[in-house]
Amino acid sequence: MLPRPTAPGQPRPKERSVDSTAPVGRFRSCLLIAPPDAETFPFVRALHSAGIAVLERTPGPGAAAMALSGEFDLVAYVCEPGSTTAPDALRRIAAANVPVIALLRDLTPVEASTCLVAGADACLQLDADSRLVVAQVHAILRRRSPDTPEDLESCGLLKVGDLTVDMDRCEVERAGEFISLTATEFRIVAHMARHAGRVLKPHEILNAVSDECEYLPREAQELFKVYVRRIRRKLEPTEAEPRYLITARGFGYRLEGGSARSQTRFAATQIA
Repeated sequence: MLPRPTAPGQPRPKERSVDSTAPVGRFRSCLLIAPPDAETFPFVRALHSAGIAVLERTPGPGAAAMALSGEFDLVAYVCEPGSTTAPDALRRIAAANVPVIALLRDLTPVEASTCLVAGADACLQLDADSRLVVAQVHAILRRRSPDTPEDLESCGLLKVGDLTVDMDRCEVERAGEFISLTATEFRIVAHMARHAGRVLKPHEILNAVSDECEYLPREAQELFKVYVRRIRRKLEPTEAEPRYLITARGFGYRLEGGSARSQTRFAATQIA
């Protein structure tokens, strides 16, 4: 069925697209050690959705050697209730400086505290919500290997100067201060952060973050100005002197890291 016609000057409906702000980074892998009867599918599916490959093995000497090899970015270990071997396995993995998550069929305070004391970086219920699984895994990987922008991005984090865009929590921080944005405002900032320093046209940005409508260049101009004012009111220390969301007059907008140089450039464009 063809889309319903729209009035002149109105954005056109478009087919739902893949979220262009989804983080893409280097390949990561997880070793999952679980007994044969453990229902691991929800956990595996959650990691696959985050672009993390999973190799599943049953407990034993071979799996233990793989866990300690350093070949994997993360080890997930299913701990049986009352097990005496699981805490020892967690201790050995943690001692090898390998990130490890304890997975529990029933996340009780006693079982969770035992695993954490043994050395687990986190504890999750085996059937935990996929969003919680991905956020927890990315948080662990960020703490362990935040060395390069590519590593950070693969963990769901974008850095532009002193701006931090957390893709998992859908949050933005400026120099450690939380900035409250609406869903659309966040998606605009996140998309621009993925193309930091590059001038983007308003219709390019709106079409990248909108699942419902397709905007023509002229249609997008005035609408995007409204978003720019709202975002600057929240993001900029001084709204009249923006240092992050910069206007390139006649071309579009770019996101920068908040340096004094950005502010000087903006002033020059206003005079030009």
